[in-house]
Amino acid sequence: MEFVAQLSTAAQMLMAWDLILYIFVGLIIGIALGALPGVSGVTAITLMLVPSYYMPSLQAIVFLTAIYTGSVYGGGITAVLLNIPGTPAAIATGFDGFPMTQSGRHNEALGLGLMSSAFGLFVSYLFVLVFLLPIGKLVMKFGPPEMLMVVLIAISSVGLVKGQILPSLMTGMFGILVGTIGASPMGHVRGIFGQMALYEGIPLIPALLGMLAVSELFVLVEKETIIAKDAEPSHSMKDIIKGLFSTFKYKGTLVKSSLIGIGIGLLPAAGSTVASMLSYGAAMRRSKQPDNFGKGDPEGVIAAEAANNGSEGGAVATMLCFGVPGSATTALLMAAFMIQGMSPGPYLIREHLDFAYAVVLTQFIIAIMLVLVGVVFIYYFSKLVYLPIGVIVPMVLVFSVLGALSLRKLSIDVVILILFAVFGYILKKLDYPIMGFILGFILGELMDKEMVKTYMLYSNDISGLFHRPIFLTLLVITSSVFLWPVVKRFIGKNISNSKPA
Repeated sequence: MEFVAQLSTAAQMLMAWDLILYIFVGLIIGIALGALPGVSGVTAITLMLVPSYYMPSLQAIVFLTAIYTGSVYGGGITAVLLNIPGTPAAIATGFDGFPMTQSGRHNEALGLGLMSSAFGLFVSYLFVLVFLLPIGKLVMKFGPPEMLMVVLIAISSVGLVKGQILPSLMTGMFGILVGTIGASPMGHVRGIFGQMALYEGIPLIPALLGMLAVSELFVLVEKETIIAKDAEPSHSMKDIIKGLFSTFKYKGTLVKSSLIGIGIGLLPAAGSTVASMLSYGAAMRRSKQPDNFGKGDPEGVIAAEAANNGSEGGAVATMLCFGVPGSATTALLMAAFMIQGMSPGPYLIREHLDFAYAVVLTQFIIAIMLVLVGVVFIYYFSKLVYLPIGVIVPMVLVFSVLGALSLRKLSIDVVILILFAVFGYILKKLDYPIMGFILGFILGELMDKEMVKTYMLYSNDISGLFHRPIFLTLLVITSSVFLWPVVKRFIGKNISNSKPA
């Protein structure tokens, strides 16, 4: 009965006439900034955090969550059109989205991504609404050993996706090495070569802009157009609508990817990048035609986009229940709650549960409006693919350099941008999985911290690890990821040898 009463009060709070306006403006800002390489949801919310101080409490939080939602989806737009993810969470979206663009199906791919994002968002918050309180028990059981296994699964998933287990591990481990440059969790400085600007590590935005955006520009200049010459490109609203409805042909992938996103989003610091990669790998393993992945398979776009938006609900649930931000973006949302005089965690649930439910209920409105706003936005933005390469390359390069300088305004960040761009281009030319390095680089700091914590907890008695059921489950999953290709090859050889000559 208390649940119904709180929900009823929350529904009454949504009657404010200006709430839709705040959602509309927030989505436009989020999608537009998320589509720009290097401008993530963190940047978008940071820019709007001060103005939100002067808004009513519910409107302020809803405005910022709309920006969050828009930026998560917006990152996938340039991943599809240019193979340049606007945010790290959209890396997997480009695996199949960009090949669809090259074959002239860019509007269909954008429609698939839009509906998948809205569905993942809707399902994740439906889950939060029903299980806002119970989900905490499971999340709190994840300690350093479990988080360490999650990181390993995420990195190894790239090898499964691309069919390159060993190269993925090599680039992934090198990414972890680079990602741990700077001060260690114990305070020791590593690999900065006297550059104090690297004391806190290599900055994420310049490095990713170099690896993902500028390195792709090197590839683009070798072409005349983005869309293949033998393709028959079509730019119409009909293609976008077709993509929207085609999404539901893959109901299983849509639901499972959303659930994977929710599960990963619940884990502190795991994030939407890990969610989309794990979901993409899982979809490929379940597919009856896994060889089509990476060549323009709609299912790949759906798996990535449903998961990275599904993770949003999980991350917000962790923040609301325990005051533990699952990402930098949710940390900013947590700050927004505090600005409005509410502290996320047990006190919020105890004293302002109706407000928490009101925030969750507005996300269903945001999911619906995301489709409406997104359709119009991508219809005009997708014309980008028809621009000459000579226009696109300088334009993206300027945005990349500005993005690299925006955070710290240090010239060394431009040098980092160039170095990572050259390294990324070399990896692409040698056909090494660049995403293995990127995931290792992004998760390196997290892995470093969790490994140190695990060592400090269990160095005297390693057997304690085997009394943690979740750790053992994740260990089995990680081991199977590495062993499955070997077992599969062994079975294949036995079958071929048993066939009569």
